[in-house]
Parts: sequence; C-alpha cells; structure tokens
Amino acid sequence: MLTNTSKLTVLALLFLSVAFNACKKDDTTAQELITTVVIHLKAGDGSLDQRFEWNDPDGDGGTAPTVDNIQLTSGTVYVCEVEVYDRSQDPEVDITTEIKAESAAHLFVFKPDAVNVIVTAADFDSNGAPFRQKTTWTAGALSVGSMTIALKHEPDKSAADPDSTGETDFEVSFPVRIL
Repeated sequence: MLTNTSKLTVLALLFLSVAFNACKKDDTTAQELITTVVIHLKAGDGSLDQRFEWNDPDGDGGTAPTVDNIQLTSGTVYVCEVEVYDRSQDPEVDITTEIKAESAAHLFVFKPDAVNVIVTAADFDSNGAPFRQKTTWTAGALSVGSMTIALKHEPDKSAADPDSTGETDFEVSFPVRIL
C-alpha cells in the first residue's frame, strides 16, 4: 500500500515526465514559412531566361499572394528550376538547399490545367526516383491556363501515382499563356 508521501512522489514524477515530454522539440513537425516560390525558366534557344514569382509575404491568410504570369512560345523547350524561399527572414532563407538535401523525402509535382505543356523530370533523388526540382517544359499549341506546382513530403515514389501520395508542403498556381 502506498503512503501519502509515496503517492505524492509518484504523482510528482508523473507530472514532471509529462511536462518534460511536452517541452521536447519535435523537428519532424517543424515547418518553415514558405513565402516565395520562384520558377526559373530558360529556353533552349536562348529566347527566354526569366524568373516568375509567387509571393505571399504574410503567409497563409491575410493579404492574397501576388503571382507573375508565365508566357511561353509554342514549340519551344524550356529548362525549369523551382526555388523556394522564406523572405520573412532577414536575410531571406533559401529553403531549396534543404529540400535538395532531402530529395529522397520530397517530390515536386506539376499539374498543367488547360495549357498545353508537357513536363518531364530532369533530376532524380539518391535512389534514382524522380525529384523534379529541375524539369523540362515542352510548350505545345496555343493555349491559356495554369500550372499548379506542389511539393510533396514523404511521397511513395514507388506508387502507381506518386504525385497523389505524401503530405503537401506547399501548392501554388501560376497563370500560363502559350503564344
């Protein structure tokens, strides 16, 4: 049988254990603020070398993001690189470096909507699976639509449709016009 002093000791230890565990930092759930996604497009023929930005300086909620319009030329192949930043910090934080270092745990996803662009992976993770931080875009027939770009965390890259697996770190959409 526990005495009152023993009961108090057990309760104190239980309380300290709960308090200690509640204060532990869980790095797996920490997420940087993504304020800016940059699409850097270079045309193979040299006709374009431009950055297009999606900016949301105050994060989710508040002021709506600003988004650049992307204009492509029909029949042209572009090299695309995605860059991700937290510009709420001074100096800004280039999150792209961390994403690249963890490429096996990430996948960039591209979804054209009503615009004739074929996106092909140009880079792979350490396991040989697509990573898609670098892609090629082949602009088809004249069209107007959008390109949605997402970053998936912990996707199942061996799944039949890896783009629909994992958790979404961000998802942005750019208006696209092919002339």
